[in-house]
Amino acid sequence: MKSTREYLSKLLPRFNKTNHQLTNSVDKKIRAGKALAMPADLIQRQPQLPPPPDPVAMLDSLAKFLRRHLVCEDYQLTLLALWIVHTWCFRSFPTAAYLHVRSVEAQSGKTLCLKLLAALCDSPLLASGVHWRSIMDNLLTPDRRVVPNKPSAASLPRTILLDDCQNSFAASERQRIVGLLNAGSQADCIYLDGLKHYCVFGPKAFAGNARLPRSLDSRCIPLVLRRKKPSDLMARFNSEAAASVASLARSLESWALANSAALAKVAHQPPARLPAGLSARQQDCAEPLLHLADRVAGPWPEKARAALVSAFKLSEDSLALELLADIRAFFFLKEDPTYLSTHDLLAGLTRLEHRPWSNWKNGVGGGRRLSTFLHPLGIRSRDFRKGSAPTFKGYLREPFVDAWERYLAPTPADWPQVRAAMKKEAETQSATSN
Repeated sequence: MKSTREYLSKLLPRFNKTNHQLTNSVDKKIRAGKALAMPADLIQRQPQLPPPPDPVAMLDSLAKFLRRHLVCEDYQLTLLALWIVHTWCFRSFPTAAYLHVRSVEAQSGKTLCLKLLAALCDSPLLASGVHWRSIMDNLLTPDRRVVPNKPSAASLPRTILLDDCQNSFAASERQRIVGLLNAGSQADCIYLDGLKHYCVFGPKAFAGNARLPRSLDSRCIPLVLRRKKPSDLMARFNSEAAASVASLARSLESWALANSAALAKVAHQPPARLPAGLSARQQDCAEPLLHLADRVAGPWPEKARAALVSAFKLSEDSLALELLADIRAFFFLKEDPTYLSTHDLLAGLTRLEHRPWSNWKNGVGGGRRLSTFLHPLGIRSRDFRKGSAPTFKGYLREPFVDAWERYLAPTPADWPQVRAAMKKEAETQSATSN
């Protein structure tokens, strides 16, 4: 049975911060079997929530609002909308979904994205460029303390939004903050700080210009934002825009309260038609969102599954796998030659818009960066020679094949047709230009 404090903390904002003594006395009465009579002043302060909204219209409104401010793919708007709902009812699930918001170049809306989430999520804590010690101080609080063999007090739900994470994390996996945040993705995982036990379970979103530590990144759904074009007409997000979505946030809270019990009943079961090929960590992120989408119904179950497939299609424990997928496509378009020179490979990679390697230099510097990504996969360049010409660096296709089979999803069955269509289009454009 849930404690009275947990019940009241959901109904009354900041209840745990202002009513500890009252809640403790109420809990004692409940345990003693006495009837609960809520004080009149608390009844007056209880927020009047609207009736639960139509869930399809609610999620459509969320996606529409986000689309006015962010430049990204539609499937990413789908995931953002579902994740926002998830923050209001994450306690119903055994795992919490994390987001990693990134971009190829700066000024692409990462900070804006977190501000939009803060305006719509449940009890957000938005911080930018903070030191890891500050993050830990804000998470390891008394209300998150867990005392073994005793009922735990319900802590105030909090959605953690960390911007400019390049200032919060180092490259190493051996960081206390990484262990703390990793523990927060599982409801039954406790973080130990000395002899004290803490529960930091809940949804979190990270944004920044650098990679997250590998183990934390593997627990995130990746979202890649784009810089807007001069011709793009995007709405500005200001205090007036934030106030305009206050009613939408209250609708989210109302729907979550009405549906949390039903979600909890299915939360420990795998959702129907779980996309194939997800890793264990990806599945942890996907399951809550899929259960939510199935509860909402309408077009959202299909949209959610397609969105997760798209998001994880090039998702990786490191950017090396995204690079590996692009190299596979380039070899394929070149009719799978035995090898490709480093120069030709870089020429193809740097033409890929919205990729981290689009700004690499096609020279020694670019070659070194390419080698840095591929070396951990066991792929190394070698010297080639054509006739009497000087030797040049390049890569055999064979080592790539092993890595493609190990780390990437199988190539689609229609790839030969796609290649033929692309070649035909290129030939037509060449003939027209001549």
